[in-house]
Amino acid sequence: MRETIAVGVLAFVAGVVLYPAFIGLLVRFGARQHVASYSPASHRVKEGTPTLGGVLFCIVVIVAWLAVDRSREGFVAIFALLAGAIAGGLDDIVNISDATRLGLSVYQKLGLQGVTGVLVGIGLTITGFTHQFFPGLGAPNLGWGLAIVVAIAVVATSNAVNLTDGVDGLAASCTSLVLVGLAIIAVTRHDLPVAIIAVALAGAVAAFLIFNWFPARVFMGDAGSLGLGSAIVALTAELHLIWLLPVLGIVFVVEAASVVVNVTAIRRFGTRVLRASPIHHHFEELGLREQRLVAAFAGAAAVGTAITVLFARVAGSAS
Repeated sequence: MRETIAVGVLAFVAGVVLYPAFIGLLVRFGARQHVASYSPASHRVKEGTPTLGGVLFCIVVIVAWLAVDRSREGFVAIFALLAGAIAGGLDDIVNISDATRLGLSVYQKLGLQGVTGVLVGIGLTITGFTHQFFPGLGAPNLGWGLAIVVAIAVVATSNAVNLTDGVDGLAASCTSLVLVGLAIIAVTRHDLPVAIIAVALAGAVAAFLIFNWFPARVFMGDAGSLGLGSAIVALTAELHLIWLLPVLGIVFVVEAASVVVNVTAIRRFGTRVLRASPIHHHFEELGLREQRLVAAFAGAAAVGTAITVLFARVAGSAS
């Protein structure tokens, strides 16, 4: 317990100390965000804000794992974080280098995410995490089916976190709460590898949030959002809770669902259900300020996390 807290505090302190210099490096190398034309008009002022900020919190977590853990279980989660960050980083580089393109094509991005998901799923299966808790059914053995479930989850979750990263501080605040919940579950189960990575990532993302809060001095970029989404899937699976991922990431589910609903309504019926999507843009169009919006969504993320922690206790008692 003390070791876990120490890792989280050190990751947070490292982030707070290093981010000012890292942001300076991003500015020097021209790593600036291009804002999509369909974004709310209020987002035009964000054009040119340094991006790729997620690279640093990924590095902090990798260093923490190398210094404290280095287990095979931890490696799978670290691989998920790194592979997701690389896929997202390539997307960011395209966005930065060519203002006419907002990143990789849909198929290129999905392909990279799919490969990441399959490899993470294979890693989790080989390391023995095939038993996954499902309310009312115990923890049935998915066998190699876990690799398929994880691959789908990585693609869905990393994209959902990426969609959530559209307002200053939104993705960082929601993911940090999710990671704290995973760390609490891991500590109660004496699962040190998951606890170390979850708390290190929570601490580093919390440090990033200080610089990403409105008005943001840096964005995490797809490197951060895809890395976070992939890592959250791996950590949840290692706690045998993959089926509870939609509850744990309730904000991400709603964000992704809002896009599907709005785009489907426009294409099929020629009308909008929401003024804009993802849903946080809808609330912005209604006049809700970014800080209040983030606070409300973070509250929802906290509720989803709390429910998952309670479910995890039930699962632990049942096993």
